[in-house]
Amino acid sequence: MHVHTSDSPDADIPAWQLVQRGTENSLTAIGFVAHLDLNPEDYCYGGFNAEDYDESINRARIESKVQISVMKGLEVGEPHVYEKQVKNIVDYSNYDFITGALHSVAGIGMVLGAEAYNDRDPLGIVEQYYVETLQMVEEADIDILAHMGLFRRGLALAGLDYGFDETKCFPETIRTILETTIEKNIALELNTSGLRRKEKMTYPTPEILSLFKEMGGRLITIGSDTHRESHVFFGLERGRELLTDAGFSEVYTFLSRVPQAFGLF
Repeated sequence: MHVHTSDSPDADIPAWQLVQRGTENSLTAIGFVAHLDLNPEDYCYGGFNAEDYDESINRARIESKVQISVMKGLEVGEPHVYEKQVKNIVDYSNYDFITGALHSVAGIGMVLGAEAYNDRDPLGIVEQYYVETLQMVEEADIDILAHMGLFRRGLALAGLDYGFDETKCFPETIRTILETTIEKNIALELNTSGLRRKEKMTYPTPEILSLFKEMGGRLITIGSDTHRESHVFFGLERGRELLTDAGFSEVYTFLSRVPQAFGLF
């Protein structure tokens, strides 16, 4: 439920080829996302073309030969900031799901690179990241909360500690974020891309997955955040293990913005 295609500026595999790979790997469903970023600091700023993306997804659906369910999604950067402008560009009803992503924190900048942590308190940045994540889930029209904890990528690149448990550092904020996702039927994404990076961790951590389950969280998605050949479906098996360890028996996809359950076993 988080696969980028060559329709995003930072990815290079056509959707139809990824469908072929999905079929070869016995996947039953694949959720594509294109970056729609209106933050000028973001590498993908201005790189979205709705017509090209539609053509790409249509070809992928033809290639699937109905062997695999193909869903068309968007990854919207900072939707609580840019949602009005985004909705002037696209009609959300034309998409199966909208994923909300926090790549940049107000007053700090892009948190997935090392630069944000120069001469700043790392935990202070992390705290601000979660305060803004709460704002995003409270205000934005999204179906999925993407890669919660993505700041670990930047901390690792900066050579800083990333092994802390934020459920203990910021317990009230984390619980409120999860409560809000549950109340608003926003799915929590388990993003496995950190497993292929220096930090070797998922976003979010197993501790957050367990807390989400304990609090009654049900809607959860899994995504590899594939961008190129070496990323294709990376870490999904490990992700499934972490979800079952946390007590989940189902993951979800979305069709026309309505969650659909898939068994993990």
